[in-house]
Amino acid sequence: TGCRSSLYCCINLEKSPRFAADPDLDQELSERLGLGSNDTLSNGNRADLDSAKRLAKRLFNLHGFRKCDVARHLSKNNDFSRLVAEEYLRYFNFTEMSLDQALRAFLLEFALTGETQERERILAHFSRQYVQCNSSLTLSEDSVHTLTCALMLLNTDLHGHVSQL
Repeated sequence: TGCRSSLYCCINLEKSPRFAADPDLDQELSERLGLGSNDTLSNGNRADLDSAKRLAKRLFNLHGFRKCDVARHLSKNNDFSRLVAEEYLRYFNFTEMSLDQALRAFLLEFALTGETQERERILAHFSRQYVQCNSSLTLSEDSVHTLTCALMLLNTDLHGHVSQL
C-alpha cells in the first residue's frame, strides 16, 4: 500500500468526514493519475495548475488519501508534482514561527517517507514556504533548507537509533 514504514498507516480514515467523495473529481483524478498506479504522476511532465490545486487541496484535507500517501505525491521530480507541492505548501502559514515549530507543524500533517532524495525535495518546498512566510529573515532559502536538514538529522540521531545488544 505504499505505507510500509509509517505509524500513520494504522489509521483508517474511510469513516472519517475528511474522506468525503466528490464523484466528478474522483473521475478526473482517476483518469489523470490512474488511481492505483502512479505512472502519470511519476512520469508526467505536463503541468496543469488547476489539477495541481485540486490534488493539493485533497491531499491537505486527506479527501481520499491517507497521511502516508501525501509524501509520494509531493516528492516526485516532475513539473506536475512540483506544482502540487507548491500548492500544498500554500495551506501552511509559518509566519513568526521558529524553524523547529514550523517543521513540527508541517510534519504533523503527513508521514515523511521515501528515499532520501524524495524527502529532500519535500523539505526544499517547506524551506521555500518558510522563507516566504518570514520575509524579514536574513537567511536565504538555501540556509533554511540546510538548517531544516540538520534538524532532521539531529532528530534521527536522538530518536531514530536502533538498539544494539
